Amino acid sequence: MKFPLTKVNEFFKPTDTKEGITSLWGQFGVGKTTLALQTAYNNALSGSKVIYIYSKPNFPYIKIDSVIENDLNEVLNNILFSKPITFEDLYKLVFILEFIIIDDLKNGDRTYNLVIIDSITDLYGLELQRDKKGKNFILNYKLNQMLASLTFLNKKYHIDVLIVNELSRKTQEGQTYEVERGGNVMEYWVKRSIKIERTDKLNHRKFFLMKGKSKNSLVFYSILNKQGFKEE
Repeated sequence: MKFPLTKVNEFFKPTDTKEGITSLWGQFGVGKTTLALQTAYNNALSGSKVIYIYSKPNFPYIKIDSVIENDLNEVLNNILFSKPITFEDLYKLVFILEFIIIDDLKNGDRTYNLVIIDSITDLYGLELQRDKKGKNFILNYKLNQMLASLTFLNKKYHIDVLIVNELSRKTQEGQTYEVERGGNVMEYWVKRSIKIERTDKLNHRKFFLMKGKSKNSLVFYSILNKQGFKEE
C-alpha cells in the first residue's frame, strides 16, 4: 500500500500491510476521505487495481476531481468504486469481494491489490439503537464477520486493506478516551492505525501512527490543501 506521505510509508513497511487491516480514523472533517482517495490514487497510478467502497451519504465527486489531477482516465480504470446504501448492503458486498477476486484470477486478469472501505462504521452507526440490545448484538456480530472476512482476503490473496473509521469515546475508571467506533471489535482486528487530528492552524493536521498494541508509534504534522495532504 502506497500512502501519499513519506513518513507513513516509512513507518508502515510494505510487509506490514500484508499482515492485517490498517485503519484510518478521526473526527468528522479532518481529511480521512481525502487521504484514502490519495492512497487509492497512488496505488492505481502505479498500476495496482483498487476496490473503493464508499458508504457515506454524498459521493465525493469534487474530492476525486481535486485529488486525481493527472492521468484521470488511466487511474480511474484501475479503481472500482461501489456505494452501498445500507449496512446490510455493505455486509453483503464485503462477502462477495472474494468472488470478484477469484473471477479476475480465472480470467487471467491482474487481480485487486487494495481494498478501501470509507467508512466501515458509518452505516453501522446509523442503525445502532440504545434500547434495542438484540439488534445491536446482531450489528456487532456482522461488523465482526466483515472484519474477519477482510482479514482473510488480506492473508490469502495478499491484498492490502484500509478501512476508514469514525471517532468514539469510552470512559474507564473515570477517564475518557478517544477510540475507534466499533469498540472491542475494532481493537481485535485492526493491526495498524492512522489517527488524524486538527491543530490550532487551519490547514495543519496532526498524525498518530501505531502498530497494533505495541508502543511502536510515531507523531508528525502535515499540511492539508485542496489537492490533499502534503509533506510539511
